[in-house]
Amino acid sequence: MGPSSVFLTTIIYTVLAITTFTYFSEAQLAKSIWATLEMWKIVSIPFVERFEYIGIANWNLIILPNICIALWGASMILKRSFKLRQKKGVIILALICLIAIPFFDTRAKINLLNDWVAKIGFSVTFVYIPFLFIATMVAKKVKKNDK
Repeated sequence: MGPSSVFLTTIIYTVLAITTFTYFSEAQLAKSIWATLEMWKIVSIPFVERFEYIGIANWNLIILPNICIALWGASMILKRSFKLRQKKGVIILALICLIAIPFFDTRAKINLLNDWVAKIGFSVTFVYIPFLFIATMVAKKVKKNDK
């Protein structure tokens, strides 16, 4: 799980997005919740009744590297913040995710989760990190002036 897996995932997403944009019109995409799933429903193979099941199972292989990188990063934060062994941190975070998944059973709840994660991510990126930078610069100036 390194840069090559992230690169491959990005390539797959890009090809799938281009395929989706060429297959569906803008109005159809506006109405569709899962356009990829709808494309898989079109596939007709004589010996496979529901091809989308195969597609969903294979999609897990595409999502897995992203989940692993996120769990690794979060466990590193736990390791540095709370002096918790990384192996225990990964297990704890994975269990929290597994326990939380059943609570997001409707599309509205998933959209709400996406909105909250987007707001938190925006706040961290454009508010918290610049604030830390400014606070660090001020602290260095104060420390330098004390000497």
